[in-house]
Order: sequence, then structure tokens, then C-alpha cells
Amino acid sequence: MVRKFENESRWAAISPMARLESRKRARLYNLTPREMAVLSEMTKGWSDTQIAESLGITKFTVNKHVGSILIKTNSRSRTGAAVRAIREHLVD
Repeated sequence: MVRKFENESRWAAISPMARLESRKRARLYNLTPREMAVLSEMTKGWSDTQIAESLGITKFTVNKHVGSILIKTNSRSRTGAAVRAIREHLVD
């Protein structure tokens, strides 16, 4: 749970305009806030287990979110989705 707090404080340090722009871009793909959180952790190269521990959810739930992210972003792989998220500034 410590990681979750660190992510929240990092998010709070980002300017309100940057957060607004990130949310707008996320809406283009119709990503939910939880999918955005999972995608953010995916960009760090974390496994489903690490993401689950960080967000306080099960590996099965993470896997379902990853599947939704791949479909919504039209990506073939986790890496492709993560690269797209970084290039298009979906995550900070």
C-alpha cells in the first residue's frame, strides 16, 4: 500500500492543467480510472502481481483490466499499450 500513496503524491505534484490534458486523452480511448492506474503501472514494466499489490486488487482483476486496455487502445501487447501510453502522454 505504500506504493499507492507514493503514486497519489506524485499525481498531486502534477499541475492541474497537465492532469486535465491526461484525462482528456484517456477519454479518447474510453479508459476507466482503474484502467488508467493499471496502464500507469504497466509503463513501469511491472508484472500483474506487482500491479495487483500496488493497487490492492487481485492478479485476475489486473489481467482483466489489461485485456480491456489492449482492446481499447488497439494494441497487440502490453508493451505496445505501454509505449502508446507514454508516446501519447496518457500517463505521467
